[in-house]
Amino acid sequence: MKEPKKQSSLKQAYYRSFLLFIVIPLVVVFVGAEVVVSYMIRSSTIETIDALQTNIATTLSGDVRSDSLQLSHFVHNNNGEFMETAVQCYRATGSRWYQEEQRLRQAFRTAMVPSQNILAGSFYMRDGGAVHMKDDITLPGGEVRQADWYLRAVERPNATTLGCYDTSRVRLTSAPYFKNELVLVTAMSPDPYTDRSGEIETVVLFTVSRAGDVLRAQQKDDSLGASVILDGEGRLLFGDMGEEAVRDYFQANPGSFPLERQTLRADLGRGERRYFFKTKDIPDTDWRIVTFVEENDLERQFYRVGGLLALIVAALLLLFYFYSRYFLGAIIAPVQAVCRGMDRLENNDLEIQLEPTGQREIRELMESFNQMVRGIRNMLRMSEETLRKRHEAEMRALQSQINPHFVVNTLSSIRFMAQVAQFDGIRKMAEALISIVSCSFRSNVSFYTVGEELEMLRTYVYLMRIRYSNGFEASYEVQPDCMDYLLPRLTLQPVVENAITHGFDELEEELGQILVSVYREEGFLCLSVRDNGKGMTEEQIQRVLGDRPRQRDDNTSIGIENVQARLRLNFGGAAGIGIQSEPGVFTRVTLRLPLDQCRKKEEQEEGHDTDRDCG
Repeated sequence: MKEPKKQSSLKQAYYRSFLLFIVIPLVVVFVGAEVVVSYMIRSSTIETIDALQTNIATTLSGDVRSDSLQLSHFVHNNNGEFMETAVQCYRATGSRWYQEEQRLRQAFRTAMVPSQNILAGSFYMRDGGAVHMKDDITLPGGEVRQADWYLRAVERPNATTLGCYDTSRVRLTSAPYFKNELVLVTAMSPDPYTDRSGEIETVVLFTVSRAGDVLRAQQKDDSLGASVILDGEGRLLFGDMGEEAVRDYFQANPGSFPLERQTLRADLGRGERRYFFKTKDIPDTDWRIVTFVEENDLERQFYRVGGLLALIVAALLLLFYFYSRYFLGAIIAPVQAVCRGMDRLENNDLEIQLEPTGQREIRELMESFNQMVRGIRNMLRMSEETLRKRHEAEMRALQSQINPHFVVNTLSSIRFMAQVAQFDGIRKMAEALISIVSCSFRSNVSFYTVGEELEMLRTYVYLMRIRYSNGFEASYEVQPDCMDYLLPRLTLQPVVENAITHGFDELEEELGQILVSVYREEGFLCLSVRDNGKGMTEEQIQRVLGDRPRQRDDNTSIGIENVQARLRLNFGGAAGIGIQSEPGVFTRVTLRLPLDQCRKKEEQEEGHDTDRDCG
């Protein structure tokens, strides 16, 4: 169908353009932006983590150097004076012990100024005793002497060794304010030249590192994950690993972490969670900082930004959708309405009128279209009226050739004489002929009802049967509800005459049969004439129904051509004639008249005095 084709092509062109130039670019930009933003956020987070680790490593390395220098200064200052004071304090008892302890603490405070991060200083004796400065270390001496850093100090006299404690897991002093701190332990075992008494096994300095503050601040930002400090064998020194799966991973992979500025991806928790790892070595130690971030936390900011981008794209698409609705309603739909109107006009529908909508230019186009249709309709009505008047004039001219009163009066005289002479056959023929002649001379009646047309046809068949010595029979099948429909007069008679004169001219002993049917079918009034005559070939059918030039002496099928012309004149292209035939078997001629126009003719005839009495 042409109408759906036009409608679909226009909409499809718009939707293709909308998809190609709006939706796809937006999706491509959105995907590209998502990729770029994801990369930038991830890179920014990694750079932030790297900077954080660098800060921790630098701070921790500085604290280690500072503590090592302070411990060396304390041990070797004044030719081992502090060593002797510590031994005297350890040996003293009673009030002397108190004096020696105060003297030792004062010397310690003087030597360690201006450092404010020192937690305590301790002298561990070879006999298992200990002397503490500033704060007392509550950690059992046996546990201290078993620590790796202590054992390494004993093995390397006059060399500093490093250790650390996490006060959230190990309590070093009785002071309540040193909790969740990173405490560095710097130890040195003096040789006999430094400790002349030979009683001191190790001198230990406990200091609070500022790196712990940095690590605690990191925990407040989930996107930066968590950082821990591990020794060279992967043992936890400071920090909280959190997930059990993370602790299991560190325990299962001791010392297998990447070098500085390398990253490691590990699938933990039996595939349930994924973590991103980054490590950094701490200078001057065998320690390293390990930062681990759950992938979801690492990408959480990306999800927020991506969600915002998705909302922006959705809002843009929604705006474009409303624009499309406006565009389709204001431009596309009115253009489609014009196209549909043109199609209906092409199919001879002159009742079409468009409702002006849309933009001003399109409304003007619709109004011009409506004016054009009205002009065409008026012109056709004028043309039809001209043709009708011409046809009536020709009929009047033809009828005026014979005085109808003279013919009817003469036939009436013949009928009266036949009745007097009791010649009933002649009387009936005269009556039938009077009926036909009276109907043909009624110029003021152009339409008959189906019932009147059939009555006139039966009269005509009666005369033709007498003429042909009853060589054929006629039967009728008429739906009762079709009797009141109007049709042009003398519509069936030419078709029946054609069947009698041309269809039965080669029948020998077989009796001719004519079946006249009137019925309704799919909005049409159908009139069918079927005969069992000689039939027609397809070429003959096309010649009868087609427009062909007629020669001077060619009188074949004039009746059917006349019926076809009158149907076209009264009903336009909606009415038509169809012929079905099989040579030597049958011929069927079907007239199809639109029911709505038949009823319109009836309405137009209301109020007029139309005498349909053909008797």
